[in-house]
Amino acid sequence: MKFLSSYLSRNKGYIRQTVVCCSVSIMTFVYGQLLAWPSLAIERISLGQGGFNVTETEISIIVSMPTFGEFLMPIVFGFILLKIGRRSNMILNAVIYIVAWGFITFATSPLSLMIANFAAGLGSAIAMIIGPIFIAEIADKRIRGSLISVFITAIAIGEVFSTSVGIILTYFQLNLISLVLAVVTFFSIVLLATESPSWHIMCGKQEKAEKCFRYYWNSAFGVEEEKVAAGLAELKEVVEEEMKSACSYLELFRTPSNVRASIIVIALSIFQASSGIIAMLTYASTTLPKYDGFWQPNPTMALVNLLDLIFNIISVGLIDRLGRKPLSIISNAGDAVGTGIIASYFFIDEYTNLDTSNIKWVPYIGILVFISSYGVAMATMPHILVGELFPANVRYHASVVSVVCIAGAFAFFNFIYLHVCRVAGVSVMFLIFTMSSVAATIFSYLYMFETKNLSLSEIQMKAMGKSQPKEVLSKA
Repeated sequence: MKFLSSYLSRNKGYIRQTVVCCSVSIMTFVYGQLLAWPSLAIERISLGQGGFNVTETEISIIVSMPTFGEFLMPIVFGFILLKIGRRSNMILNAVIYIVAWGFITFATSPLSLMIANFAAGLGSAIAMIIGPIFIAEIADKRIRGSLISVFITAIAIGEVFSTSVGIILTYFQLNLISLVLAVVTFFSIVLLATESPSWHIMCGKQEKAEKCFRYYWNSAFGVEEEKVAAGLAELKEVVEEEMKSACSYLELFRTPSNVRASIIVIALSIFQASSGIIAMLTYASTTLPKYDGFWQPNPTMALVNLLDLIFNIISVGLIDRLGRKPLSIISNAGDAVGTGIIASYFFIDEYTNLDTSNIKWVPYIGILVFISSYGVAMATMPHILVGELFPANVRYHASVVSVVCIAGAFAFFNFIYLHVCRVAGVSVMFLIFTMSSVAATIFSYLYMFETKNLSLSEIQMKAMGKSQPKEVLSKA
């Protein structure tokens, strides 16, 4: 007991950071449930389990509402997100989810579901834009990458939970679980989290900043007052210096450090979508060749979802050990191998007279290689870097740009996939994915720089080409 007490005392900062991360990660778990909701709920609504009739047109609108809300939130309501603070945004997200899932659970008409899904999309945008920033600002540099990975991995956990447990639940029970989790998230954040000290410094609230800084400070670094004061002073100096610059989207492209960070995040956001993940998750069950052998499309897709979750979890343990740059290189190279295997099979099948009946298992191997590599880093990397690479004055704007790039690229490749496959062949589509991942591998090797075990202030100095102090007391 004495050892446990000593450990908890030495690591109370880590523990608080982890607990707060887990609290806000319930929201991304619920977001994962929202993403999986149509595949489970629409059929049941069509069968009348919702208590009302629904047409195909109404179903299409219901399914599209979350994406529409996620797209509109930063454009229409972005000024609100900028004004109310990181923790307050997380609480707002929880409130919106409570309202949205309440409407979904007790909906009496298709219109209710449309409004509810639109509201859920608004909340999801807050989670994906502000969540990584909040965690990056409160987390110690030694566990920052892991905590952001946990936040993003919760999406996959929510999807797997819904698609597995959801099949044995009624429509009402499925929705009620999400509603209860949204309520739990609200109280967890209210009771356990404090505001980001960086946010209070940005607002000129020095006393509140010090209180929050001490709350998240890890006592293993020393409890001496001068060390705490030095760490807070450094954070204050860095944030105040960053806030001297304008807070706008143009600022992302004005300074060399911001330009480099913007190129990295925008490129990786686009590479994430152009790697082929949209084809794997949306079209693989209809694209993969059907035959009488061991591999079959539907069981394979269940395995794909499971592997995605497993390697997302593995990435949590690797991100702060191996580093962002090596994992990004490994992940993109593995993606290229996976899609290259699939492209090779379909090239032989579509453009040669060779018999492929005995090698129909090959693309199944390719998709498993791809999803394993994708989960190692590219599933989370853009979200991690958007919280690390940018100064406080443009961190929000960078996160919005990243989310818009990811959504736009996903929409583009989702739109062209069937057309390219029909006109040029599946092999050409997967060749495009392969070349994209090859480009991402080269880009990661040549242009990315490592942020492992660096505080946010150290990252800014590195991005600007300045020398770093040998010992930095700040936990940033």
